[in-house]
Amino acid sequence: MFAGTARGGRAPDLDDSGYGRAPGGGVSIRRLVILIVLVLVSAACSRNEPPPPAQSPAPETTSSVGAQSPAGTSAGIPDPCTLLSDTDVTGLTGRDIIQVDRDGDATASTRYCQWQQSGGQLALFVTRTAPADFTTAWAGSPSLPGIGDDAYWRDCHLFVLVGTIQLDVYASGGDDQQNQAESEQVAEALLPKVRGFS
Repeated sequence: MFAGTARGGRAPDLDDSGYGRAPGGGVSIRRLVILIVLVLVSAACSRNEPPPPAQSPAPETTSSVGAQSPAGTSAGIPDPCTLLSDTDVTGLTGRDIIQVDRDGDATASTRYCQWQQSGGQLALFVTRTAPADFTTAWAGSPSLPGIGDDAYWRDCHLFVLVGTIQLDVYASGGDDQQNQAESEQVAEALLPKVRGFS
């Protein structure tokens, strides 16, 4: 049984809204996969070798982009793999692409694309957020002025607010300073492409 499990064997809700729970009360598999990917990417931040690739995504669905997300807001989140061409990724990072891992779920509340590269990787996570929630999340992290509506760097990830869209850019292949500079370049290239979705 999991630590923190309530009496009766049921894990406690994550919060009062039920966000993060699948329709029977369990944690959704998709959220667990995204969490695992984020943990692996964060753990690999200080390593010189690239972290392992993300788990294989669920097969693509035919649901419309405007379907309701688990948070109850319209997803309408762009597919991160279409925001940058292979030429863009190679030009911004200076590394050849070996493999592209796509999430394939147009109705997800968080979309991702991960470019596995020779000597590193680039990962992009896109989600909806409220500006107040974004500000609360980065409390205690240094703000990076001039990138989007707001931005901060934490745990080797660059988080950028563009209207109601949050970009999470992770680049690896150099030292921390190089990775941050690369993440900032990628974010700057993405800004005009995501403004229309915010």
